[in-house]
Amino acid sequence: MSLLPRFRTHILATPILLALALLALAACSSGNDGRSSNIAPDSGFLTVALTDAPVDDAMEVIVVFTGIELQRGAASSINIDFDTPRSIDLLSFRDGKTTNLVEGTSVLPGDYEWIRLKIRAEENLQNGSRIRLRDGRQFPLYIPSGLESGLKLNRRFRVAQGATTRLLIDFDLRKSVIAPPGQGSNWILRPSLRLVDQLEVGNLTGTVDIAGLATAQQLTSSQCRAGLYVYRGLDITPDDMDGDPADGVDPIAYQPLSPTAPATTVNYTVHFLEAGDYTVAATCQFDVDADPSRSEYDPTATVAPGTLPSMRFLRKNARILTGTTTRTDFP
Repeated sequence: MSLLPRFRTHILATPILLALALLALAACSSGNDGRSSNIAPDSGFLTVALTDAPVDDAMEVIVVFTGIELQRGAASSINIDFDTPRSIDLLSFRDGKTTNLVEGTSVLPGDYEWIRLKIRAEENLQNGSRIRLRDGRQFPLYIPSGLESGLKLNRRFRVAQGATTRLLIDFDLRKSVIAPPGQGSNWILRPSLRLVDQLEVGNLTGTVDIAGLATAQQLTSSQCRAGLYVYRGLDITPDDMDGDPADGVDPIAYQPLSPTAPATTVNYTVHFLEAGDYTVAATCQFDVDADPSRSEYDPTATVAPGTLPSMRFLRKNARILTGTTTRTDFP
């Protein structure tokens, strides 16, 4: 039996749109599998899955979802609220693994403007969203006031009549979970979300020769703290992950590379990249980029003569094709 929750669907709309919505969703009820029964013949179907990039030093990252909201046109908002909040350990769904938040849900066909996740994340709430560290300590996760809109993914998508649209939300925990300043009792959830259509993605894979990378960056293998960055577009000048576009383009994905020994080769895979052109960059200074909410490296800064920038990159262009895996090796 599926573990998908029961949910309620309601619509906020102008009177005309509301009438159309009720025709499509009338008598629509939800079973425990999250699928709608008594489906109107002109419905489309929506599946929303979750995946994540892992956060360092955590054993669990539980996010409590209470529903989703969809914006269909300028005046039609569809809310799918779960009867029972769903607690998901996002660390269980990485390395290409996913879980469905809603599955085969009947919705009106048409073009949608955005999707918003409804999350229970409040200060000092022990049974809400939370993080458990490797040393056993547990802290509530909360979304700071005014950042709730960060759960909204502003990307258009289409639900065709009689067909299923399969969306995937990449919940990048390395960017999203931030330790509080000082010894605060609550960690900050500043969601970094990426929405893709599962029918329009491919994967990136390859190897990084740590010894060769270190030599290219004028270091020894033991000095190399390797990491990989992926940017949308060709010939992008690499920047660290800082949430600020003023000093350069932020990566859409980034990860440490951990060799079993200093001079060995590391395999990597980046899942669910939309078809298109990318810049892939490898560095031995991944440790410089310690805080994803702060700029530790400015690619536009002037470097004094005879010195090296704090982060150095080898970069290559890659093209991702739908349903395929593209290989890019370093150096």
